[in-house]
Amino acid sequence: LLSALGITLQVTSLALPFASLMGVVVGVGRVSRHRLLSVPAYAVIGVLRNTPTLVQLIWVYYCLPIFLGVTLTPVMAAVIALSLTGGAYLAEIVRGGIQGIDRGQVEAAQTIGLSDLQTMRYVVLPQALRLMVAPFVNEFITLLKFSSLASVIGVADLTYTAQELSSSAFRPIETFTFLGIEYFVLCSVLSFLALMVSGRFAVPA
Repeated sequence: LLSALGITLQVTSLALPFASLMGVVVGVGRVSRHRLLSVPAYAVIGVLRNTPTLVQLIWVYYCLPIFLGVTLTPVMAAVIALSLTGGAYLAEIVRGGIQGIDRGQVEAAQTIGLSDLQTMRYVVLPQALRLMVAPFVNEFITLLKFSSLASVIGVADLTYTAQELSSSAFRPIETFTFLGIEYFVLCSVLSFLALMVSGRFAVPA
């Protein structure tokens, strides 16, 4: 189980940057005044947030290779699926952070001649990031827990290895208890980091 921990962390760490990038892009598109950006962003978020992560994982692994004509390893499929589901939730965090910025600052930026892109880059996002840091870290914890679903498609992560050990050693109590302890420790460490980050970037009242 300790050796399988590396696979779990690998899948999660690979999915995080892609999910973050997707979250920022789709989240910014979600609040755009241009329907060519906001409508597709809304549709992407709606589809991914309203379908189970397990279904997305199975679809990516079995169906996506048929459409694209490529071969995906279980790890690659898990990273893609977790990136998509994580990106959808992170996009809503980005949207909330952007909409939490006072509208007057946006109008002031436009008054001095900044374009929409410049306003977003120099005025809105730097302030919104302070509101989004803590929710981002919490979403990363959720992504770590979602990674346990990758065992369904054969990724030899913690959950998959625990199932194998339980079947071969006939010790389900010890195996799954230790599995729970590992996830508890991992998520507790990340939760502690989230509190630290939240305090560090707290917006003054």
